[in-house]
Amino acid sequence: MWFGEPGNHCMNYSHSVVQFTFSKVRESRYYLATAGPDKMAVLRRGDTGDWLGNLEGHQDRVWGVCLNNDATIVGTGGADCTARIWDAINGHQLAKFSLPDAVACVDMNEAATRLIVGCLGRESHRWNPRIALYDLDTCDKTPLMTFSGHSRGVRNVIYCGHGCHVLTSSYDRTVRMWECRTGLETHSIVLPHHAKSLELHADGHVVTIAYGSSVIFIDVRHFAILSHRKMGYHVSGASLHPRKETYVCISSYGQVTKYDYDTNQVLDSFTAHVDAKMCCVRYSPDGEVFASSSRNGMLHLWQQNVAQKDGLWDTIVNGADDEDAEESIN
Repeated sequence: MWFGEPGNHCMNYSHSVVQFTFSKVRESRYYLATAGPDKMAVLRRGDTGDWLGNLEGHQDRVWGVCLNNDATIVGTGGADCTARIWDAINGHQLAKFSLPDAVACVDMNEAATRLIVGCLGRESHRWNPRIALYDLDTCDKTPLMTFSGHSRGVRNVIYCGHGCHVLTSSYDRTVRMWECRTGLETHSIVLPHHAKSLELHADGHVVTIAYGSSVIFIDVRHFAILSHRKMGYHVSGASLHPRKETYVCISSYGQVTKYDYDTNQVLDSFTAHVDAKMCCVRYSPDGEVFASSSRNGMLHLWQQNVAQKDGLWDTIVNGADDEDAEESIN
């Protein structure tokens, strides 16, 4: 389905696309996994959006999803209080981990040997929501370690520091770093609003955090704030280009804005999702595409450079050129 903005491909879902993630580039391709309230994760080609398969087994809404680097393993977490590991090639479930609370977020380390899980926290556990680390080599149902410190539900978990540390955000308005070897908290910051998104950059050092009407970039090696960008709107998510050329932000009212990373100049701004709150935004691993999703079941792929032929747009543009050639011959 094509419409509206140039360089846009839209995929329709029956429910919200609350979270999605890209793999790394694999054999000149990369992949995209999505999570939503329809009790399954969906795997697609990342450059074209072509559907590859559904991962079905959760008994309630799926809220978190992650992919390993070569898109052979998918991790999911959901409201059925489970985190699951899937074979992305055949769609089979490889492991299931049961937790006391609904799972809001998941992530794997670079080697896909560890899974970190963050829980929302029920009333009985709200003052100590579970963050659990699992061994994917053994798939032992007992966590290797749990991390305690947040006073409200966990919203985001990401690996950083080459898999030696985990970064988490919570509705308690803190972002905390934990050492995986000891389970100890090493750093933390208190925000005026809870973080809407955490994203580790391709360089493995910079984390982009969106909260309130701000975006900050942190160097996790020293836990130092590199830059604080204040926006004139409520930011629902942000993503930094793999080459740090630009970054994109989404607003709660459906707007996408692209900025120059060095100068903070606005390069583009448009309405991506009409009458729907936006959920997530991410750059593709090659930086040629960024994607945005919303609660109305739309997932959009946007070209970073509209005039460039790439992925799906290469096919479309070449097709148009062929039609023009036929018309000129006839």
